[in-house]
Amino acid sequence: MKEIIKSVIKHPLISGSTIIFAGSMAANILNYIFNLGMGRFLLESEYGTFISLISVFNIFSVFSTTINTVFTRFSAVLVGQQKEESIGQLFITGSQWIGAIAFFVTSLIILFSHQISSFLNINSKILIIITALALFFSYLSFVGSGILQGLLRFGYYSFINIFSSLVKLILGLAFIFLGFKVFGAMSAFFLSAMVGYLLAFFALYKFLKKRKDKNFSIPNLRKKLSLYALPVFLANIGMTAFTTMDIILVKHFFNPTTAGQYAAVSTMGRSIFFAVSPIALVLFPLVAQKKERGENLTGIVLLSLLLIGVPALFLSLFYFVFPEVVRTIFYPSFSKTINQYLGSFSIFIFFYTLAYILNIFYLSIGKIKVCIITILIALLESILIWFFHSDIGLVINILIISSFLLLFCLLLYYPQATRRSIS
Repeated sequence: MKEIIKSVIKHPLISGSTIIFAGSMAANILNYIFNLGMGRFLLESEYGTFISLISVFNIFSVFSTTINTVFTRFSAVLVGQQKEESIGQLFITGSQWIGAIAFFVTSLIILFSHQISSFLNINSKILIIITALALFFSYLSFVGSGILQGLLRFGYYSFINIFSSLVKLILGLAFIFLGFKVFGAMSAFFLSAMVGYLLAFFALYKFLKKRKDKNFSIPNLRKKLSLYALPVFLANIGMTAFTTMDIILVKHFFNPTTAGQYAAVSTMGRSIFFAVSPIALVLFPLVAQKKERGENLTGIVLLSLLLIGVPALFLSLFYFVFPEVVRTIFYPSFSKTINQYLGSFSIFIFFYTLAYILNIFYLSIGKIKVCIITILIALLESILIWFFHSDIGLVINILIISSFLLLFCLLLYYPQATRRSIS
């Protein structure tokens, strides 16, 4: 029995997830205090503006997730092929490639800042601009953090998340107390993204100093990155849209107070996902390395679904039974009317979490056609909310139906996606 327990504890998915979970919990606590401070020191209408800006950041930062996914897989493949000497080339070429894309996206957002601020009913264009600048450094930082994840350097990866969150918390609260309000909160996001980029750069500096061996060069690297990145981007934008487009559409269709209350419900509900999502960060590089070595993948997928599904289910039940406790922990100053939505929103998050882990698995084994499923169902969700939004309860019901449909389709895709991997 002791040997079994030891083997379970030493399983890379368990040990790696433990490190990521501990780091994520520390970062989430800091982020929770940050969000709590924003919720307490900003008016409900101001908080609605802040969350809508974060949603804009999250929509465009879906490419950050794509960057992380792409470089995690490429670095994990290099490890699986025992070609770690090429990590430096991967980092340099990737940084140049992503830097050009980041500049383009940032310029595009700034160019249309007036239209974006008008759609979100935000009076200041400078808030959109500072959000765009935060995105620029976020893109660059995910090149390094993705490589660290692929190298299974989960300790330093967690340190970057914790330290960046700490910077955001300290600066955010300081700016709020100095009277900068939403501008101060978004400035903290910008500066924390810059810190994350610098930390990732220094973590990989030793690979840049190593002498490049021509035997380990990666031909057509930029082309390979691009071909893999596009479908990954579409898949990730589909998954991100599930937890961002609802906030943006509610901000557009409802009054500022209701939008702020819904933003609080969404933040509380998504905390379930953030509590269990570290499993996915460990699963991706492990599966990519196993696939390169020709190992069986079914066991690790089932273990991941179990490790994520069980705690997500219990947290969802807690939201149902004790909504007042949850609201008091997160937003004690907000209206009690939001309690009625917490249980139903947690159902959406439960289905979404299981779908998310399957999406990560498919991308890790190179099954990039999964993007068709995620993007189509995310589009369906947005269309339904656009035409049917008489009240918040209806919006949440649409989220539940859409996420269940997504999970169902991803499960149907599993036999086809793993046919060659299992054989």
